[in-house]
Amino acid sequence: MRGVSPMAPHPLRTARLLMSVAAAVCTAGSALPVAPGPPHPTPLTVAPAVSGTPAPTPQPWFDMSVANGSVGLWKPPALPAGSPAIAARAGILVDMDDGEILWERRPHVALPPASLTKVLSSLVALENFSPGREVTVTRGALLQAGDDSVMGLRVEETLTVQELLEGMLLPSGDDAASAIAVDTVGEARFVAAMNAQVAALGLHDSHFANSSGLDDPDLQASAYDLAAIATFTYDRYPLFDRIVGSRTIDLPATPDHPAFRLTNVNQLLGDDPAAVGIKPGWTGNAGWCLIGMAVQDGHRLLAVLLDAGNAPREETRLLTWGFQVRGLPVMASATAIPG
Repeated sequence: MRGVSPMAPHPLRTARLLMSVAAAVCTAGSALPVAPGPPHPTPLTVAPAVSGTPAPTPQPWFDMSVANGSVGLWKPPALPAGSPAIAARAGILVDMDDGEILWERRPHVALPPASLTKVLSSLVALENFSPGREVTVTRGALLQAGDDSVMGLRVEETLTVQELLEGMLLPSGDDAASAIAVDTVGEARFVAAMNAQVAALGLHDSHFANSSGLDDPDLQASAYDLAAIATFTYDRYPLFDRIVGSRTIDLPATPDHPAFRLTNVNQLLGDDPAAVGIKPGWTGNAGWCLIGMAVQDGHRLLAVLLDAGNAPREETRLLTWGFQVRGLPVMASATAIPG
């Protein structure tokens, strides 16, 4: 992903108003561990007009679905001592199993999140579209610059939503992120649903302006919100978990598209033996960003770093320390990462 895109992703400068409307429509629930079984999306519909008053004007996110709920992140009276020195502008380390915050730095400051945006795009796509739904790529979805990260899509190719998610999450394809929005319901409506989803999760720091994470003045997210979004998505959708934990995925050729070999650009999967995903990102304004998750002895930790000098190395050190705080043994190769 590059720094600035000519893509004109239809920034929604009125979306903060939509978020407040969505917050009123979507009632947050209690903290999730998400119950097993298929999700039950909540359609956002227009309330019937009161007699004698005009009907409300439909907004772009109407007829899209959001998932109601919250992720119960909580901060103890005192954070654990002895955390490593981390080179990042902002970040957070959370225990996914009980929601405890183990480390934080400016967790509620909204910064450019780069391709970490695609985690929220995945949530909205999975909440609204069947993985097997076919999407035909249009020219309007392929306006990326030459140095953008792409899956390699061409006009009139047809792929499933799952294949586009794989192309969006592994090689961080901006073209796949655009196609999954532009060629389904339109970018403006999709992005409005992203912001409605943020509000439905009870989050307040962040605002999204496109589905890919390309730099935009109206696209800002906090480490806290990104940790909550990633935890919620991981707990709700096993398909997301399988994709972000894959090193490579091969898509065989079909009559509608050529073969694709997709390689995960998440270096954390190679740096930390306990790592299982989730998503890195970079733009000129955002710097290196990473949402990383690791599992040890069945215990799950998740870290978010924004504008970090060497995000995989910093997160490996942070996650390793977090497991030590939890009294779990450290895998040998993780201790070899330089400080």
